[in-house]
Amino acid sequence: MGAMRPLLLVSGSGSTRTGTPKHLLGMFDGAPLYRSQLEVLRQVFPEPQTIYMFLPPDAETDAYLDSLPSGSGDTDRTPESSQPDADEKQTSVKLLRHITPSKPGHPPAGPATQGLLAAYKYDPWANWVVVGCNYPLLPPDAVLHLVANRDAAPVTCFRLFEGVGGYEPLLGIWAPAALSRLAERFARGHPCPREAARELDGLVIDAPPGCEWWLAESGTVEDFVAVVEEEKKLGSGLELAVELTREAA
Repeated sequence: MGAMRPLLLVSGSGSTRTGTPKHLLGMFDGAPLYRSQLEVLRQVFPEPQTIYMFLPPDAETDAYLDSLPSGSGDTDRTPESSQPDADEKQTSVKLLRHITPSKPGHPPAGPATQGLLAAYKYDPWANWVVVGCNYPLLPPDAVLHLVANRDAAPVTCFRLFEGVGGYEPLLGIWAPAALSRLAERFARGHPCPREAARELDGLVIDAPPGCEWWLAESGTVEDFVAVVEEEKKLGSGLELAVELTREAA
């Protein structure tokens, strides 16, 4: 079985009202959302393991992102060579920015698919633990819940809602077989990762009772405040966080 590699996947899109890219939205302490989610992954995958981050070429950056090295994945790996190289051991976070072009006449792939394909190109033998940068309340326990409940299915992911299409492929674990299928579907003009997960009959798991807030999405600072206020009603003790977020907005 291949090693597990953590991947934070950034869409690069702006929020609907503020125009601030989601990954740069301020958290409770003023730090951008992507830094908070890197810390979530770091608690699950402590150093010296590298955390990978997909960033679309047109995504807005900050000084920290500009300082990170990139891993292109241009050199094919073998199972024997999939161990971290020297520079990887010295780098705690590495960017993946490879873009797979669509064939003429085929629909372009969105950032989610491009991020998964970039990870697959970088290391096709790894099991990629994927976190989409759109879940401001996601705790380390959510990632551990995925890992603990994973079975032999090619994809293990959270359920966002009941019924067809309820998969959240960007909060999941993608095995090599699943990423291979996604690449095949992309080559045929079907780039949707959710449809690939459904085709593979992936394992869909629910958040434990009382932990549904793990999967609360946020697109803007205003939405973020609304999410936190909802958690306050549930008694999660985030009153101070609400005030800090309002001040940041």
